[in-house]
Parts: sequence; structure tokens; C-alpha cells
Amino acid sequence: MDPANDNPLKRFSNFWLGLVLFAAFGLASLVLGIGFKRPIENSFDKINEERRVKIKRESDKAHAGTLEAAQGGFSKVGARFLETAPAAVEKPEFVLPGSATQKAKAAGGLGVVVPKGFPVVAADAAVEQAVMEKGKLIYVVCSACHGPEGEGMYHINKTGPPLAGSEWVTGPVANLIAIQFRGMNGTIEVKGEKYTPVAPMAPLPLDNESIASVLTYVRNSFGNKASPVTPEQVEAMRGELGKPMLSPADLIPPDAGPGPKPN
Repeated sequence: MDPANDNPLKRFSNFWLGLVLFAAFGLASLVLGIGFKRPIENSFDKINEERRVKIKRESDKAHAGTLEAAQGGFSKVGARFLETAPAAVEKPEFVLPGSATQKAKAAGGLGVVVPKGFPVVAADAAVEQAVMEKGKLIYVVCSACHGPEGEGMYHINKTGPPLAGSEWVTGPVANLIAIQFRGMNGTIEVKGEKYTPVAPMAPLPLDNESIASVLTYVRNSFGNKASPVTPEQVEAMRGELGKPMLSPADLIPPDAGPGPKPN
């Protein structure tokens, strides 16, 4: 370099000129990069999205027949299941030798036993509103099979016996209490129609007041009118707790009336 042209001011000017040119080049590259990159990315995204939609449509079309066939098969299986009435446990072939049920049958002790001194409640006894309200809350559990209005499950192959107008509900109180303690299974006839539950009714060993409340509720709802059930009556029937599950044949006939019957 010519020493005549080499001076601090000129070197300082060249430095800043180079820096400005470098910054301008970088800025231009950034602008051009953003301008070209976004359309390319969007283009690829659009192509991939269209491809995914196309593949999904083709897949749905290919499997449409298979899906419909599977759904139809499931529906047929479900309908066949509902048409099949389960066997009642009171049939001899379903009673295990040596079991509590078999021993009780052999001894003739499976039926509902009404203890001596069983409390009697007048048919026209007053029904307390508080008892009805409590019974209504507990009945929510029962409504799964008997219907929210006691109408039963007539539309599903008559699997849930109705409580509305049922001769069993307004019949002997001892039956209802015993069912709460022992549960029940098997085909039962209500108002001339036979009902076979899909599963046994499990025991519901609540406290005396709760059982009395829900039984009073069903005996005085859905058009039914009968005497209330008292906690004292429930307590008197606690000897039924722990006995084998009932079948309809073990119950006191409904035409025997609501009161206690001799053993």
C-alpha cells in the first residue's frame, strides 16, 4: 500500500463502508429467504394435507362395508342375547349337591318364614311424607330394573317385573322384606305376564328404616295403595338374612293378603 494513501481516516472510512455493505448483504439475504421460504413451506403443507385427506377417504370407502357388517353382527348378537331367557336357579340341575340351597330344599325350609308376633299394621294406616321422600331416594337403585315409574322392563323381553299395580307389591309384607334380605331369582308372574330377569336381584340388607322406607314408597306409589312398612316389621324378619336366595315359588301367594301368615 502506498504510504501516501495510508492514513487513519481512510482506514476508518473503509472499515465502516465494509461493515455497511456486509449488513446490507445480510439483510437482503434474510428478506429473500423469508420471502421464498414461506410459500415453499405452505406449498408442501398443502400437498401433504391433500394427500392425507385423499388417503382417509379411500380408507373409509374401503372399510365402509366391513364396518356396517360388523355393526349388523353386533346388533344380531345383542338381540339374540335379549331373546334368551336365563335359567332360574330353582331348577334342580342348577342346585349344587351339599350346598345351603340343596340342604334347605331337602329340609323344606326355603320358603319365607313369618315369625310369631310379627307386627300388624292397619291397611288404612297413615303414610308419613318423610318416609316417602326417603324411600323415593333409595328407589333410584331399584329403578334400573323396575323403571322410574314402576313400569318394569316390558319392552326389553320382559326382563324387569313392574311394580305398578303388582299383586306382589301390595300383597304380604313379609315377602318384600325377605326379598331385601335374601335376593331373588327366577321367572315371576305379574298381572298374568311372566318376567325373567337377566340377572338375580341381589340382597339389599340396609338398615331397618331404609328398607321400611323404600318398601313403603313402592307400596304407595305408581297407583299402588297399601299399608306402610315399619322398621319393627323389618327387624322381626331379620332371621331371613343369610338364607339361600329366594325363587318366586318360595314366596307367600299374593292373594293371601298383606298381613302375616302362620308358619
